[in-house]
Amino acid sequence: MLTTSPPVRLLAAILLACALLPMARAAGDLAEQERNKKDAVDRVVESHDFTMVLAAGRFYLKQSAIKAAQRLLGQWGRDAGLGLAWNEDAAQFQQAEAVLLDRASAVAARRFEQTMWIKETWSQYVAGQFNGEEADVIATHFQTEGGQLQRKLLDWYLGEMVMFNYAFTDRLDYNLRGSEPERLALQKAAQQRIPVEDIEFVSKYPETLNFVSRGAGLKYAKMLAIPLTGALIRHIDDVSRAIEADLSGRRAEVQPYLDAFKAR
Repeated sequence: MLTTSPPVRLLAAILLACALLPMARAAGDLAEQERNKKDAVDRVVESHDFTMVLAAGRFYLKQSAIKAAQRLLGQWGRDAGLGLAWNEDAAQFQQAEAVLLDRASAVAARRFEQTMWIKETWSQYVAGQFNGEEADVIATHFQTEGGQLQRKLLDWYLGEMVMFNYAFTDRLDYNLRGSEPERLALQKAAQQRIPVEDIEFVSKYPETLNFVSRGAGLKYAKMLAIPLTGALIRHIDDVSRAIEADLSGRRAEVQPYLDAFKAR
């Protein structure tokens, strides 16, 4: 049997180590780049205020839940032959509606109020469209005085676009009974964040004009305006559908109120 002498084995080990060293360094560099990118993406997302988007979504989801509950109760009432008196003014109807809205709130609490979804969605879009250096440019800009004011303006318009989507498609009724708390909360949040006109803004913060007119800043503004806004709206719509699906299986829970109305 042929054997390899110790010096030859040592030389082979050294050559192998030399060959693997660049690969290890490359892997280490790549891992560091990924860590730096994640840190920059996190800083971009954490710089934003989600209040307006969440308030708009909350208002729409409450109205969506009310309409779904009333629609289901109306159908169940017709199936039970309860007649026209089975409506929103009947005490038993209101009691049954309260049960369904409580169930709707539970779905919203899981799918919407636990706001990790908005951070995850935002992070996915930033990470997917920007490299680490670009994300760092955006995050760093939002830490400047002018950048903070500009970021507040972007957050305002993002919330407005979510609201416009539901208002323009006739899915909001500002007079719908039962959604007053969410409407007032949205109005309060908006009132506190209304942009203040400042004709000297660009002269005081010239970097803000550069940020939104070219490079990573322009690309970021476009991302917020179309794909990210669309993703946030899709999630809100998904929650709305989940609420209606959940309520549609709750007839047994409200049957006692239908029976009590019929037995009057």
